[in-house]
Amino acid sequence: MAERGVLRVAAALAISCLGGVACGETDEERDAAAVAERFQVAIGRDDGRAACGELSATAKSTLERQEKAPCEEAILRLDLPRGATAAKSRVYLRSGSVDLVGGGVTFLNEGPAGWKISAAGCTRGEPGRPYDCELEG
Repeated sequence: MAERGVLRVAAALAISCLGGVACGETDEERDAAAVAERFQVAIGRDDGRAACGELSATAKSTLERQEKAPCEEAILRLDLPRGATAAKSRVYLRSGSVDLVGGGVTFLNEGPAGWKISAAGCTRGEPGRPYDCELEG
């Protein structure tokens, strides 16, 4: 009888994990994924101001310098995924990456203001080569 109860709990955990709940993801990984998704939503709504709010200071200044325009305008000119959700996030001390559903990777760094995007619209290049990113800083 007790064995049947254990099986029910295991089944319930497996089902909740399929829904994205309690799947072993750390708080840091969830926080990084949330930043990447907020950025994606902002880009999808053509909300340059909100998208730039998710960028690191370095990424923002690099973008403005390269595009010779304020971040709010420049960010919307880039060929970035729009509205994608996080598929998998990884955190390594104060750096992280978020793989997006449909492809692409977003890189983040954690600082005093929390997680900020340092590169976006990244795709894997040839083996042994760095990622190719639409936005990096």
